Amino acid sequence: PKNKFDGTLLKLLACAVTCSLSLTGTTAAEDAAALDFFEKKIRPVLVENCYECHSAQALAAKKLKGGLQLDTRAGIREGGESGPAVVPEKPDASELLAAIRHETVEMPPKGKLPDSVIADFETWIRSGAADPREGDVASLTQEIDIKAGRRFWSIRPLIVPDIPEERGQWARTGVDQFVIEKLKASGLTPVADAEASLLARRLYVDLTGLPPSPAEVDSFVTSAAKNRSAAVETLVDQLLDSPHFGERWGRHWLDVARYAESNGGTNDRLWPDAWRFRDYVIDSFNRDKPFDQFLREQIAGDLMPSDSDTGRWERLVASGFLAMGSKANNATRMEIIGEQLDVMGRAMLGLSIGCARCHDHKYDPVPTRDFYSLAGIMQNTGILDGKPFASRDPKLPKPELQKVKEFERAVAAATRGVTQGNDRLEELAGQQNMRRRPGESWEDVLSKFSDAGRVSKAEETLKQLRQAESDLEKLKQSGPLDVPLAVAVIDRAAKGRTWLNARIHIRGSDSNLGEEVPRGVLQVLLSADESSPGIGEQQSGRRQLAEVVSRHPLAARVIVNRIWHHLFGRGIVRTVDNFGALGEAPTHPELLEWLAAKFVEDGWSVKQTIRRVVLSRTWQLSADDNDTALASDPDNILLWRHSPRRLDAEALRDAILSASGAINLERPSRFDNAAAAAEMTNPSVADRSMVRAVYLPVARGHVTDLLAAFNFAPSDLVVGRRETPSVPTQALFMLNSRMVTDQSQIMARRLIGEVGDAEGRINLAYQLVFCRSPESEERTSAVEFVNQLQISESETADEQDAWAALCQALFASSEFRFLR
Repeated sequence: PKNKFDGTLLKLLACAVTCSLSLTGTTAAEDAAALDFFEKKIRPVLVENCYECHSAQALAAKKLKGGLQLDTRAGIREGGESGPAVVPEKPDASELLAAIRHETVEMPPKGKLPDSVIADFETWIRSGAADPREGDVASLTQEIDIKAGRRFWSIRPLIVPDIPEERGQWARTGVDQFVIEKLKASGLTPVADAEASLLARRLYVDLTGLPPSPAEVDSFVTSAAKNRSAAVETLVDQLLDSPHFGERWGRHWLDVARYAESNGGTNDRLWPDAWRFRDYVIDSFNRDKPFDQFLREQIAGDLMPSDSDTGRWERLVASGFLAMGSKANNATRMEIIGEQLDVMGRAMLGLSIGCARCHDHKYDPVPTRDFYSLAGIMQNTGILDGKPFASRDPKLPKPELQKVKEFERAVAAATRGVTQGNDRLEELAGQQNMRRRPGESWEDVLSKFSDAGRVSKAEETLKQLRQAESDLEKLKQSGPLDVPLAVAVIDRAAKGRTWLNARIHIRGSDSNLGEEVPRGVLQVLLSADESSPGIGEQQSGRRQLAEVVSRHPLAARVIVNRIWHHLFGRGIVRTVDNFGALGEAPTHPELLEWLAAKFVEDGWSVKQTIRRVVLSRTWQLSADDNDTALASDPDNILLWRHSPRRLDAEALRDAILSASGAINLERPSRFDNAAAAAEMTNPSVADRSMVRAVYLPVARGHVTDLLAAFNFAPSDLVVGRRETPSVPTQALFMLNSRMVTDQSQIMARRLIGEVGDAEGRINLAYQLVFCRSPESEERTSAVEFVNQLQISESETADEQDAWAALCQALFASSEFRFLR
């Protein structure tokens, strides 16, 4: 009865299976239906919409997103950086469902799935997420190798290379010897040295941001004819000692410090005393403060000892570096900390630390644990964006604070009165088909009015304007109060007796917290035999962080490269804010290493490094073309010439004001800064100010037309390298800008007042604008141009208009806008 036994066995097995299924609450038919539902409703959607970025194939192609693999049962249940993607029978705990509902992240990114499909996923998960797919989760990432990271070229200790020996007489300095070696290896020859007048303009603009006067150009050209090297050295030392040096080079640092005087965004509050940080930066560059100390003060100035109240206050102001970032209304504490760490990393070290907030850095040796070790330090740091200081206590007596607020309101009211009065008078003048020429008084304009009704309105407006100007003058004479106000940071006591550590935020989420990590610094910045600096229970750790960052060779390499970038228009490392794995490699690695080593040897002196570079023959080359070199090296990577560079926005504006003679080279007082802050969201008001561009107020989202047209650095970002395109709209701006036309009129009046004959005026115009004398053909064309425009030499107005047109044409030329 073999057949009978077999039949009985089959029945017993069927019964066992049935009993087993009944105990788990499902039947074979139900399992089959669940799997069929997956195959028909779920798998096709995953394949079509998810596998491209969330599968083993995506991992192999280095396109895997969020560490999440959805092509196996194990992968979808283990999940990625934010935890399990699917939790069977628990739709509300399944990240995948939240994502396709667009409740958290929005997946798929190309558009939300139909509601019916989302309902299918909810049904599938609620019923147990049946999934027949086999396979393990592919290995996602390897643990970051800190030891290997320390060997990366930008992070390893400085190694001073030997200076190449040149066979010839071309090189004058160590810089030249490194450059000529690469040129000769490529079979290229450098062009000739720049003409003395062009070199004078280049030196003045690069070192001070201002063009030389005609007398200064003549003096240098005469000295250079006798002994060029001595003349250059003397002028370089003079310019490095100029107070305008800090205004130029301080502005470069303000670009990376994302300096602004307002919060920006929907929560756009003014910070009336942010200018103190600007002035601190300018003064630090002028004094050639050791750059490592400069970095320490900006990270932990409020914690550093000082011998005087003045020094202590200066360091408090320096800590404003950490407070300058824009903060959204609903920004979490960790979002603010992430911005602070990202700026510190990019500005000081050229590392994108902020990328490790959600996961281990994909390319650089920055683990997530390190990010939250740093976050713990910043978690104990309070931001005082415009709030008052008094000793270590960020509170002032209320009566004193009230006086300050009353003064600021009075300044704002008087400033608005002056602005509104001028605007209204300009409107009334326009209705009479006239406008006030630069230098004319409103009384002069009003005397030409013909409409009696408008005369009456204008006189009343003028009366109000004069009263507002009088109010401003009285405030200037009587105030302002000397009360310490600044944008800065300060350690804040944690709850209890110890300071707070941060917990890892899984995938950066404030609602998904992992383990707590002790406060500390980036491991990769420590040598192999060096342990993390000890941070006591009563210390935030910011002081220790400042010491590690400021002494690291990476900080020296980054600032030396930025100096090179500002002098040549391109860094030795072109990605000046990224010295990590995704940054570009240095074109002259030995030269960069040598400059960084000399920089440290000189006591972290910015001025000495600039001096070393500009005294090189490489920097003093002309900008002329060479067909052979141009064909071989069109981007001038090997430095066979000095690449022409477009003037940045501030240098362009200051050059226009210098040529017209209207520029005010004095630093604004606290009163002037308060008045500017009152109107800083009105760019047209800033255009009327004759101070240097570095002193114009910077409100996020509000910059003058000229700064906007010529790529002023956005104040929400670290900008070590500005974009400097030359586009048609810039030429159109120079032809239509009210600021340019006004300054052309002022310059025309200067030419007429200083020189009597046409050729003499043209000579002066070219010297003021281009820092050279005109060629014979240029002089002839300019005379003809002015004569054609001039109706009658007896009418001063027409004469001035004709010369103003010439001045504007010179301003609009490419020669003026470019530094060669």
